[in-house]
Amino acid sequence: MRELLKQTIPNLTDEACDKFVAYYDLLIDWNTRMNLTAITEPEEVVKKHFYDSLAALPYLPDGAKIADVGTGAGFPAIPLLILNPTLKITLVDSLQKRLTFLEEVLKTLQLSAECVHARAEDFGRDPKYRADRAASPGRRQSVLL
Repeated sequence: MRELLKQTIPNLTDEACDKFVAYYDLLIDWNTRMNLTAITEPEEVVKKHFYDSLAALPYLPDGAKIADVGTGAGFPAIPLLILNPTLKITLVDSLQKRLTFLEEVLKTLQLSAECVHARAEDFGRDPKYRADRAASPGRRQSVLL
């Protein structure tokens, strides 16, 4: 797994590599008890979940606020957070059991994100999670994934 990660994601630090391996191990373990993903082969997980999740990384400034609505197993938010822990991420899902999995992932990887149990339409109406409307028109404060 480590070699595959290093080949697919160039310049991956040892610490980040360790976190991706731990994430993969948790994903496979929990996937035996609940349906998190149909993709479980190491090469496919690295390419279709981890690497694809990182496509937005160059466009996210440090400290960007991100809501991953319908996060499921944590894609793309967790891989983004592994490579940029300054991101302010809110993981939103309608199933508490998926959020329980994500809380375990965050704890194990020593990452910080808020987990919110809500349906997308309810989350979007909650003023607590709406973007700051006072921000300058050309500058985004928040990102919705």
